[in-house]
Amino acid sequence: MSKNLAIFALAALIVAPAAHAGKKNKKDAGPPPEGWHQEEGWTGSCWYPPNFTEMGSGTKRISWQDTRNAIMGQWSGDREDGVVFKDKVVLNVETVLLAKPERIELVSKENLEQCIAHMSKGGGSSWSDWLTEIPGRLTVGECPNAPLDYTLFDYLNISREWQIPTGVCKDDVFKIKASPQDYYRIEEGGPWINASGDIEQAATGKLPCNIEGCFKGQLVMRFTGESGVSTVHAVGTYFEFRAPEHGAIVVMINDDSWNDNVFKVESGLEHHTSIEYSPVNK
Repeated sequence: MSKNLAIFALAALIVAPAAHAGKKNKKDAGPPPEGWHQEEGWTGSCWYPPNFTEMGSGTKRISWQDTRNAIMGQWSGDREDGVVFKDKVVLNVETVLLAKPERIELVSKENLEQCIAHMSKGGGSSWSDWLTEIPGRLTVGECPNAPLDYTLFDYLNISREWQIPTGVCKDDVFKIKASPQDYYRIEEGGPWINASGDIEQAATGKLPCNIEGCFKGQLVMRFTGESGVSTVHAVGTYFEFRAPEHGAIVVMINDDSWNDNVFKVESGLEHHTSIEYSPVNK
């Protein structure tokens, strides 16, 4: 072997390990941290969420819970690192996360960014501002109420105004039923009527429902949507309704005075009008 070839071979042997060593050091940097981690110069630790995309459904649910507990603990001041937010703000975010646990994936990622900025720059209000606006941002357009997919029972109070409030969601289709066999009277000496009302007295004047089809003493419903618009409807003993937007319903008898309203008593037993809200099968 010539002298030049020998020198070239020796140089290659020296360079190759050096290059290999550089790659090894880069590999040794490892994956991003998970859990609590603090860089040099930070004023506290931040929670690094795991890679949820690589988890099975069971493991993912446990990790959602662990991550939620970790970051909420920090928000509440449990880590004693100077971070503590208002209880009401933390509770509002918790409610949103419990409603849809998968939201923790986005929230924990954004929270890490906020935490790093806070810990590395020594504070600021942006983290608190971000936390405050989360509920509104994540639930925009969503119904704030549980869908009316269950049956609610109650009893009508004929001596008070709007009652039995229940939230409903847009396009909920539900029925309101009142027991037809229970009777009451809305004026002394007047007829005994059920939730259909006194069909001899068309509703007028200041009564809650005074449009065509409404009668005095009749069971009526008021729907109030998120827009603030309210509509009143005659119910009687049966009524079906589709909610045009998220909102709430209440009922009452179509009356404007209460001191002379009484339930009928037969054989020592007083009538009580039952009310039922339930979904209509779509």
